[in-house]
Amino acid sequence: SAEFFLFGINCKVQKLKSIILIGWTKPPEGWAKLNSDGSVMGSTGKAGGGGVIRNHEGIWLKGYARPIGHTDSCRVELWALRDGLVLAKEMGLNSLVIELDALSVVILMTNNSANLLMEPLLTDCRNLLREIPNKQIVHAYSETNQCADALAKLGATSLSSFTVFLCPPPVVDRLLAYDKANMCCNRLVNS
Repeated sequence: SAEFFLFGINCKVQKLKSIILIGWTKPPEGWAKLNSDGSVMGSTGKAGGGGVIRNHEGIWLKGYARPIGHTDSCRVELWALRDGLVLAKEMGLNSLVIELDALSVVILMTNNSANLLMEPLLTDCRNLLREIPNKQIVHAYSETNQCADALAKLGATSLSSFTVFLCPPPVVDRLLAYDKANMCCNRLVNS
């Protein structure tokens, strides 16, 4: 049994991996989609949030960006989500798919457990989410959230406090075209 035990410690279990095609997908007809993201710039530590709301045809409705100062990645993701939910509420959206590439925030938003470190921001997000009658909050791979990522980085370097974009800024033109054309890329995932 000692040999078996030692063999078990030294044996590394290899996880099977597979390649999947991923890309941004349109929401169902009659729904809108909010993609939000936060960014903390490594060299400066400046944080920013941003996102985009598109309709079921993938057409830009509104985008936003905001500098958030210096904070951690979870808080900046929550700020970006909060801004997007406020914008969706102001637009009167009743059916909304919310995609974030921060799995930890998706988990926070889909359970009711307390998290004193994230208060009151987490409560704001949960209360705003409750005001949307039909909603889905889902995790998205970062490759499918590139428009929101570009807006978050724009927010981190912005000098204004909060910007709403009625038309797409040039920084997302190419990315929007890829999304609208249903461009996909490969991603290696655990099987």
